[in-house]
Amino acid sequence: MATKLILFLIHVALINFIAKLVNTVVPDPYMDEIFHIPQAQKYCEGNYHEWDPKLTTPPGLYIISNLIILPLSHLVHSVNFCSIEFLRATNILFSIGLYIVFWKILAYLHPYQNPKTRAFNAFVLTLFPVNWFYNFLYYTDSGSTFFILWSYLLALKRKFWMSAMVSGVGVFFRQTNIGWVCFIIGVSIIDVLSDKNFSSKHFIGILKPAKNENIRFGIVIQEIFNFILIIIRNLVELMIIFFPYILVILSFISFIIWNGGIVLGDKANHIAVLHFPQIFYFISFVFFFAISVVLKFKHIKRITCSIMSRHITKTIMLLLPLMILMAFLIYNYTHEHPFLLSDNRHYTFYIWKNIYRRHDAIKYILIPCYIVAGWILWNPLASKQPFIWIMVYIAATCITLVPSPLLEFRYFIIPYYIYRLNVKQPSMERLIVELLIYACINYKTLSLFLWNGFIWENESDRIQRFMW
Repeated sequence: MATKLILFLIHVALINFIAKLVNTVVPDPYMDEIFHIPQAQKYCEGNYHEWDPKLTTPPGLYIISNLIILPLSHLVHSVNFCSIEFLRATNILFSIGLYIVFWKILAYLHPYQNPKTRAFNAFVLTLFPVNWFYNFLYYTDSGSTFFILWSYLLALKRKFWMSAMVSGVGVFFRQTNIGWVCFIIGVSIIDVLSDKNFSSKHFIGILKPAKNENIRFGIVIQEIFNFILIIIRNLVELMIIFFPYILVILSFISFIIWNGGIVLGDKANHIAVLHFPQIFYFISFVFFFAISVVLKFKHIKRITCSIMSRHITKTIMLLLPLMILMAFLIYNYTHEHPFLLSDNRHYTFYIWKNIYRRHDAIKYILIPCYIVAGWILWNPLASKQPFIWIMVYIAATCITLVPSPLLEFRYFIIPYYIYRLNVKQPSMERLIVELLIYACINYKTLSLFLWNGFIWENESDRIQRFMW
């Protein structure tokens, strides 16, 4: 308990110190803040009817900020609680709450983990670089992540009504979070159907999901068929139990019909695409950030033995259909968004320019790397979760990422956390390595953002800054 409290206080102190530093060096709205902050300030003034058409996400962030600010402004009249500094502080509160959510999810999913290790684990997760960076700006990511993971925690505890309400707030931060609402429903259905005590009282039959790292194709088909069949047999009971989530989904469908699409505001810059290579970028992203957690000596040994083995030709032939499919998806569905190469402030600009654009063949040469990374990521997840659970996770990830035309690391935050929380948790030694990796990346990205600005010729009066 003492370790948990100490790490919590360190997290609070660290995030407030960095927030103060960011507000000192970057006191004016930056990047998307030039749209978010004026809109939030309009809400502070009681103007709920005027909307900036350049904003494409719902007003969840501005409403929550307003709910916090209004009582404070009535208590203390001499302080401007609608200032940039106070608005950014909304995300500091989300970050503080996220530590608690992490700790409780870990306690539920991994009850046998040492409490001190669990507290340190939760602390390390708060430092995940992409999410950590956006805690200090007035963006929707911190709130979006907090409410979806809180909803997931409540669903794990089978508090479905409260979970649905919280997930609804998460969708009000970002529309694509509806995919994670579907994930929460899916894994909750698996949970209640596979619980013998619960199923015997409420359902016809019990789901017995397979859990195996080397699951065969025949079992895959059987698992999916059994899952669909038991849902159909218990459809009425399941609809009653998960009715609050159905309300969230129906509300979302109503919003799409009313709005004429999923994107709010100016839809001219939004291109509807199927961007399947996003999944390959996401696999690379997760592998990079979770390498200290998932990579083990046995993986290196198996890969080396496979390459050196005389059966390498057989292995290639087995993987050939998958490689052909991936090449087909890359060839037909790679999308280079206009913003990707027009804004050199984002790291994705340099990744795309220096890797994917170096030669047309690069994106195909990387296919074996995607397969190896995917296989390494599969093993720790498959050792903890049933196959059908993983299929629900993959489906939710695809629903969230594939429709997005832009390669944007912020979109990877929630699926990364879901993965990281559900794999076999690392030892203290591996957590320390993970902490060091995160700390080095955070130090470098923060330094670049604060002290390595540059000037655009067409905006000579404004400093441009590097960011995720």
